[in-house]
Amino acid sequence: MDYQVQLNNGQAIKLKNAEFDVTAFTATLNDQKIGFVNIGGAIINKHIIVSVIPVDNIQTETQS
Repeated sequence: MDYQVQLNNGQAIKLKNAEFDVTAFTATLNDQKIGFVNIGGAIINKHIIVSVIPVDNIQTETQS
């Protein structure tokens, strides 16, 4: 599934075909001892994450 991680600085990280354990990720975000998370190979401060939302990956084709 594809996801978009929205950051509080206006940037977005797009994850294609990401597979992760939602329960473990949520536990990591809620753990006060952890300050950074790995998202798609990028290490970011968890406090700047605004949202993680699934992205519909259906593409429409234009016929000529």
